[in-house]
Amino acid sequence: MTAKTVLVDELNYIDNDHSLAHGLVPKNDSDSLVTNVSVLTRNRSQTRLASDQNRGRTIVDPNISKRKRRTSHDEKLLNPRKFLIDVEETKRLILQQEDTDGDLQITIHDKGPKQFNLGSASSGGYRKYDIRGTYMLSNLLQELALASDYGRRFIVLDEERLNENPTERLSRLIKYHFWDGLTRRIDAEGLELICNDPKNRQVDQQSRVYIPYHDKFAFDYYTSVAESRPHLNIQVVRLPEIITPEYVKSINTHPGILSLMLKFESAEDSKPKKKKSGRKSPIPKSEPIIRGVPFVVPGGRFNEMYGWDSFFECLGLLVDGRIELARGMVDNFAYQIEHYNKILNANRSYYLTRSQPPFLTEMTLECWRSINSNPSKLSKSEKKIWLHQSFRASIRELLSIWLASPRLDEETGLVKFRPEGIGMPPETESTHFNHVVEPYAKKLGVDVETFIEMYTTDKIKVEELDRYFVHDRAVRESGHDTTYRFEKKCASLVTIDLNSLVFKYEVDIARVIGEEFGGSFILRCRKGPDNMFLTQFEEWLRELKKLGVNKMLGRGGPWNSIWAKGIMVFDEAVNREIGSEFPEYFPPEYTPETDVLNILEGLNYPFESPEIDPDMPTYKLSENADCPYFCIRLPSSLFISLANRTKQLVNKHLWNPQARMYFDYNVETEMQSVYETVTTFYALWSGLANEEQASVMVPRALSLFEVQGGLVCGTEESRGRVGLERPNRQWDYPYGWAPHQILAWQGLSRYGYTNDAKRVCYRWLYTISKSFVDFNGVVPEKFDVVGMTHKVNVEYGNVGADFKLVVREGFGWMNASFQVGLTYMNKTLLRALGTLTPPDKLFSVSGGIIQQDENPNWSNYNYGYGSSPHSRQNSSSPGPRRRGSKGRRRRSQSGTRRRSQSGTRRRSLSASRRIDRQKSFERVDKDGEVDEVERVVVETQVEKNEEFEDVPAQDKVDETLNPEDLESSEPTITEGVGETESRMNFGKWVSGFVMGRRGGVRRLSYIPGTSVTVSKVGNSPAGENVGYSQRFGLLGLRYASGVKDDKSSQKGKE
Repeated sequence: MTAKTVLVDELNYIDNDHSLAHGLVPKNDSDSLVTNVSVLTRNRSQTRLASDQNRGRTIVDPNISKRKRRTSHDEKLLNPRKFLIDVEETKRLILQQEDTDGDLQITIHDKGPKQFNLGSASSGGYRKYDIRGTYMLSNLLQELALASDYGRRFIVLDEERLNENPTERLSRLIKYHFWDGLTRRIDAEGLELICNDPKNRQVDQQSRVYIPYHDKFAFDYYTSVAESRPHLNIQVVRLPEIITPEYVKSINTHPGILSLMLKFESAEDSKPKKKKSGRKSPIPKSEPIIRGVPFVVPGGRFNEMYGWDSFFECLGLLVDGRIELARGMVDNFAYQIEHYNKILNANRSYYLTRSQPPFLTEMTLECWRSINSNPSKLSKSEKKIWLHQSFRASIRELLSIWLASPRLDEETGLVKFRPEGIGMPPETESTHFNHVVEPYAKKLGVDVETFIEMYTTDKIKVEELDRYFVHDRAVRESGHDTTYRFEKKCASLVTIDLNSLVFKYEVDIARVIGEEFGGSFILRCRKGPDNMFLTQFEEWLRELKKLGVNKMLGRGGPWNSIWAKGIMVFDEAVNREIGSEFPEYFPPEYTPETDVLNILEGLNYPFESPEIDPDMPTYKLSENADCPYFCIRLPSSLFISLANRTKQLVNKHLWNPQARMYFDYNVETEMQSVYETVTTFYALWSGLANEEQASVMVPRALSLFEVQGGLVCGTEESRGRVGLERPNRQWDYPYGWAPHQILAWQGLSRYGYTNDAKRVCYRWLYTISKSFVDFNGVVPEKFDVVGMTHKVNVEYGNVGADFKLVVREGFGWMNASFQVGLTYMNKTLLRALGTLTPPDKLFSVSGGIIQQDENPNWSNYNYGYGSSPHSRQNSSSPGPRRRGSKGRRRRSQSGTRRRSQSGTRRRSLSASRRIDRQKSFERVDKDGEVDEVERVVVETQVEKNEEFEDVPAQDKVDETLNPEDLESSEPTITEGVGETESRMNFGKWVSGFVMGRRGGVRRLSYIPGTSVTVSKVGNSPAGENVGYSQRFGLLGLRYASGVKDDKSSQKGKE
């Protein structure tokens, strides 16, 4: 290879998503590095020509920080600039100059000059230009680190990569890099990475894989891998058939990864590849290979598949089009339920007795919707079989875990977190429980380490400590580890979050059975040792027929659905029965172990007796007494009854009409908890609350939990005082977490509080973006949403905040919350987010009402989106660029019409002339009808002599400027003439309008005190009226296509 060829390869580093570096697209030739450049429509260059004496130098002038900020006299380019960079040398110099605190990051805390010179590619590195500001410099450092990862010595870097909109940059990194960085497989290629456990503090550091007792295929596979790859030093262990808490405790000193689902997969080289001519050349197919079904881990020290983390990660994956990866995570959960009898806290051996908050039904349905709405390689029969299999797993989890002892409270009939594990959780930090055991150690006269060793090896028994660790394990099963909400009482609490999730399971199962499977659900169940499961089922069914659901659950009722542990999740016989409904279904080769296919016949009909209740479950035994299975038909009505029962009991025990929120209930004290928790929004997400409850709960909950950075876990009063003796907990005030945010957004939207959802969503996205910009691209596990920082002084620290040079993974559910949150943003909110506009400048702090400034300065009106972020020197909080001499011409005082650079014809009127001016604008479609008004956005302030754009007459908007309303100070809405017309008196407030669906964008400006009548004509869906929401927290007035937001108009806050 020639030197020129090597240089060309090194310079090819201008692809926007790093696809080139991954080898996904052909490399361009060297000429394309300079010539293939898109023309910018607006100059947003963030660099300028350095002084002549520095042109030939690489190191920065020591007086660089004294240079003036960029002005309109700086060099302007129509084409994006590209820089020729020596990767390692530039990385060394920028760290030496800018990383003053030595943490291998460039942040706002560093005291460097925040300026750095780079040579342009067009001049071969000779002409030097300044890179300025924390954001651009940290982006440069990140790009250099990534180039080093790819082994590049030189790169040509596009300036647009350095001043990229932070919203777009973070979303791109999550989509193309972070998900891949967090993806794991448990197979020959992935074992070395997944076996690494940062939480393992045991003496035994042996890599170990535990295999379920009944998965002989996996045991044979991993055994062969261990033999063929001795360098991995993998020990393969087969779990016992019955896993007891005592067994799990015995292997805590020998931890390992728990295997997940394996599948056959075609080799990558079996796909046809393109020749240089563009034609496909067939390559002989190779034999299928065994691969682990992939999954996403949270990141950092959490290097395994976690329970409720996976649901939120799945939501983010689906937004980014990673449907198969999300579907594989559902399959791995089905595998866990089949072989470990629950969705595990995570797939490590020390989590075998512990679950986490259940989300499998919603996770399955989200994937199901995406599969059906996007091109898929699955046939209709395969989709239906997959749905049935996933809901077999969900039914088994619901009946055998959550509606069974010890998690089902016999007295209330509701559920609680109560894992079966015993002893001290081994995955915590070594000193985590020192403050708990220290009094007992002193009483025994030994040091803390000795006492812990004696307690964990059962040399001493302390009942009080045993009870403490029952509650501690329950806290960890809840996912909220730790919080004073659950301190020393979690296993006794019936919580609103868990019971909302169980209610959602019951509703989802009932709906899917009714809509997708004709009202009845067929499955098979193992009889179990000595027909144990069959006997339990028959007894359960007899009591159900005699008492019904309501009397069986609660008040000591005889409900016992532990038989559901025998439900078969992976069942080829049932799959055949489901697939036979589709003509294209070709079942795989199957050799029946018994006459299992025959006993599936007739399950859709009552077959015990003609008098049987069709709303009751039925079952059928095989004529062959040796058959180890029996078949069950479950009607949707069973789960409807369960859901109604859950809703009644939650309202009885958890709803507090005086406080207007849901609270936990302590079954020991028989009293409601007083801890105010943001999980009250779970009742909206699951649909458990009725409309009346939602109408009083939403304003109350938002007033308690909505803060600057999003939703906080709980109130400061509920948490109580903290100090040295009572340290802060990470799931208390003032911290905010992604799961709470996402569920609250979805819950608020479900009940019609869309504006509230968007407002709190913007707050959270702003918090993420602010830290991302100011702190070298950090994406952590959690935030202090009151103090607006990711630097938290709390137990466990903040996973994802400790990195070098560049973030490579982010954090699982934080990545997902950002991608999901962007779907709630309209164009205006995205622009505000890209310029890091603080929420309190965007929204009112009092209920979302837009309020006027006490001393409005109309001359400071800012029109546009502004330049790319961090255009201000040494600034970490970019704002919109003010209109002035850059990019657009101002009109003369005489009112002469001028043209802007973009060619838009502009004119202005004085304020006095505008008062009497009336004008109508229309947008007419091809059929001659006036198109509907889509939405109103951008709350603004108007200059005394401002401008507006002339646009083609297409949308109809009547601007009635009424000087009599100048004294009004509050926005009010009154009904106009006809249902399609409403009149808005903005008082001293004004708004810009974005009109129409088909054309461009027009922004109109009004003086203070104008009244605006907005009317809509024609072509809304189904002839419905275009409506609006009164909530002004979204930068103005929102138009919903065809639906008037009456719920918001009924609130007193607007």
